[in-house]
Amino acid sequence: MTTRLLLIGYNDGVLAALNGVSPAVEVVVLEERDLWEAKGLAAKAAKHSCLAEVVFGRYQQDEQFLDVVAGVSDVDAVAPGLEYAVVAAAQAAEQLGLPGAGVKAATVLRDKLLLRETTTAAGMPGPAFREVSSAADIAAFAGSRPCVVKPAGRQASLGVVLLDAGADVEAAWRECAGADEGNQLAKRPMHWRYLVEDRLVGPEFSTECLVSGGEVVFLNVTAKRTAPGPRPVEVGHVVPGDDGDLAPWADAVAQLVAAVGFDSGILHAEWVRTESGPVLIECAGRPPGDKIMDLIDLAYETNLTEHWLRLLAGVVIAPPAKATGGAAIRFLAGGPGVIEGVEGVDAAGARPGVRRVDVLRKAGDRIADLRSSWDRVGSVIAVGDTAEQAEHRAVEAARTVVVRLA
Repeated sequence: MTTRLLLIGYNDGVLAALNGVSPAVEVVVLEERDLWEAKGLAAKAAKHSCLAEVVFGRYQQDEQFLDVVAGVSDVDAVAPGLEYAVVAAAQAAEQLGLPGAGVKAATVLRDKLLLRETTTAAGMPGPAFREVSSAADIAAFAGSRPCVVKPAGRQASLGVVLLDAGADVEAAWRECAGADEGNQLAKRPMHWRYLVEDRLVGPEFSTECLVSGGEVVFLNVTAKRTAPGPRPVEVGHVVPGDDGDLAPWADAVAQLVAAVGFDSGILHAEWVRTESGPVLIECAGRPPGDKIMDLIDLAYETNLTEHWLRLLAGVVIAPPAKATGGAAIRFLAGGPGVIEGVEGVDAAGARPGVRRVDVLRKAGDRIADLRSSWDRVGSVIAVGDTAEQAEHRAVEAARTVVVRLA
């Protein structure tokens, strides 16, 4: 029996994972019309056999899309494809009487400031924080200690700036408030909030879990590698990253699910592991980016996207409990400047364990310093018998790729 999914926000990875699954999944994508055109999504969408229909509606800080949802027939599940679609998907699921995160939980997850307030009230550990609207606010909070300033509702590490004690708060505020996403946003005015918080110290991880009726039914831990300096953009991920001990992560995720009141779907949370245990950085009610879903599929020999989709359609799922190997991704960067050429791609792809080498930029493209995920040039994915072997293979293959600047 075919499952009909309404996917709010185009996600190429989700569609790729659903092509050819059995029983079949038929996808209706709801997207902002100007984003569909600006990103050239029609050409990408044509490659996916599971895509049945594309409809257009305004869902980014707008509820016009609900009128469009009312006209979509026979929907079995609703899912967010993108960060900016999380609340919209919860609203649509509620309107259609289908499982989902819940509008209240989705709203909390879309606002880092509201998430801090919610988890603090629930007794979860976290840094001191406050809302800010100027450089003076940052200075008043930070005093002589290091801190982090970030937009409360953006994505991809955009506008996140780490400040050492005594750093230039005026420059940090300009960078944070002036962050530009180009064609990731609909072309209309948007409203944003900002916060500053104490810096957490320790290695970074993320958890990816499936939740059914408030109960965690799948849990993965991903070890994260971030760029040094004031902009902690992720430069790599490793799965599994739990060092064989899921217990502290399971406890932390259960607290998070209860605190925000999350009902059903997928949760991608980011943490710093401190001496006293995991402390939440932020959390999203949608699939992780950066091809983490691909890493999970490789390491666990599964299709996590399909499990997520079936769960949202009300089907009882049985995802794997443990990884059978390791998988890792390493991102390629090379700015600032204009790309003259990218060399070594074939050689990287031929190395042991390498599954994919993706180059997202071409000769003539101008690339910036690494300030957000959008500034990366590409990536290498590798597998291994262990997580450590997979990461070593990904790093070595990435070194083979050279981004030559004019």
